[in-house]
Amino acid sequence: MRQTCIGAIGSNVYVRLTHLRARVWTVALALGLLCGQPKSASAANALLQDARFVTLEENFQPGPSNRPSPDSPIDSAMLPPNGSALYSETYWTAFADQDLVTLRQAARTDPEARFAQAMTLLAGGKHESAESAFVAAAIETRDLNVAVAAQVMLASTLRYERKWTKLRDLALNSKLGPDDRKITSDLESWGKAFADAAAEVATFPDKTVMLPLKVTAVGTPVIRVRVNGREYDFWLDTGSSMTVISSAVAADAKIAVLSSDTLTVRTFAGSTPVRPASIRRLEIGPIVLTNSPAVIIDASLMYLRASAEGVPAGGLKVDGIIGWDTIRQFDLTMDYADGWITLRQPVQRSLSAEKQNLAWLGRPFVEVRSKDAGNFHFTLDTGAQTTFLNATVIEKTHINTRSADNRVFGIARAGRQTTRVVPVLSIDVGGKSLRLQDVIVYGPIVSGLINSDGILGSDVAKYGTIRIDATNGIFTIGGLPDEDLAE
Repeated sequence: MRQTCIGAIGSNVYVRLTHLRARVWTVALALGLLCGQPKSASAANALLQDARFVTLEENFQPGPSNRPSPDSPIDSAMLPPNGSALYSETYWTAFADQDLVTLRQAARTDPEARFAQAMTLLAGGKHESAESAFVAAAIETRDLNVAVAAQVMLASTLRYERKWTKLRDLALNSKLGPDDRKITSDLESWGKAFADAAAEVATFPDKTVMLPLKVTAVGTPVIRVRVNGREYDFWLDTGSSMTVISSAVAADAKIAVLSSDTLTVRTFAGSTPVRPASIRRLEIGPIVLTNSPAVIIDASLMYLRASAEGVPAGGLKVDGIIGWDTIRQFDLTMDYADGWITLRQPVQRSLSAEKQNLAWLGRPFVEVRSKDAGNFHFTLDTGAQTTFLNATVIEKTHINTRSADNRVFGIARAGRQTTRVVPVLSIDVGGKSLRLQDVIVYGPIVSGLINSDGILGSDVAKYGTIRIDATNGIFTIGGLPDEDLAE
């Protein structure tokens, strides 16, 4: 039996989307409150919220006149009595698949066009402009599908930008029903928890920072940090949306808890309470982060228990996790083989969309190219030991698989069995051709408003150094020089 370890903590708000043909999908918006898709994939059968998109089914009258072409103007007589435009499967499938070209082309109404533009801005890293566009779309009254999707993406974007007060005071569309309003309630609670905290300040030295990089027995990159003057080993986990602190470390380092309220996140083992906190001083070498937001989780859950070589019988203890909200502030290069990480303050550059392959759409996604099966979007998760493939890709592309007995481990969980692998997966990632063997298949999981075709794990580091520059939308493998990225 092959044993694989994945990152440990995930959180999703689940949304129920009702289609015109009375077919119900269960989908999840990945808030990424703590970890990426391997974790949420293993927990994706549980429903955290029974929220739903507004259904137009009761107003749908079949017939070609109800399906105008993308170039056709929308006549008010074609709209159902409640004023909502009919659901377009082409449009919303393009949204879920991150096919922004089709999303823009399939937009039949002004609300759909505005929402498509907002998603394009978000994918291009123009978060504030996307926020403004989502605000306009979220108050839409003619198409409540657009309104609900925009409301969710707006809340998620505000959280990403750490605009806690705006998130706490988020105005809801007056046309949304009680079920629709539940969708953003979890995110709003995070805004409330952090609204009164002091803003984080990051201080960078003038020169490039190089620090020792360790790799755990299960392939996770680890660096030494100082928390309020005390040293600990923290995982670097792009699948975690924010810093996570063990309760034992929080007590030892005297980390301030922001309130007596608790928040709920989903771990690999299920739901668990966490406490909102602020780290007075987090040092990553000479880089200093003051008032860094974090969550505290019970120390008993911060263990990776697996029957793998190098993992102690009691499990692999995790002091803390440096998540995506911190990692995205750097231009970093990780050299697993030589044991070094290089950290720079990113410099905004003007790059064409063709040279950008890393985007945040609720979580970080890397564009993965395949000659045989087209382009995919994989969640970037350095906390995962290996790369995974969502079975939805198998269904769409008919990639060959074979039976295999695998067990996937995560924090606070004994393990979960999987039964299929792709013998060979040839892909191009960040300018590097990879030939991955025995790629584990999970699901099928329709994992979000924004679907993930798979998880790009730390195993790709064997092909060379990994560079992550979220500011400029760059993910490369093998040390692609800057001049190759220049205009």
